Amino acid sequence: MDGYKTVVKQILVTEIEIMRERMIVTGLEEGFHSNNTIKMSEIMDQLLNELQKVDK
Repeated sequence: MDGYKTVVKQILVTEIEIMRERMIVTGLEEGFHSNNTIKMSEIMDQLLNELQKVDK
């Protein structure tokens, strides 16, 4: 089970890093209050919540 959690954690960290980069680029191109940037921020929050659950 511990190996599974490690893999899930690695996947989530990678997804978070990718989403963070996309969110920054979108924010710079469209503005930090654009609908796309806000949606990416919401997805990032969900990913961070999932990572927190895995860490417990």
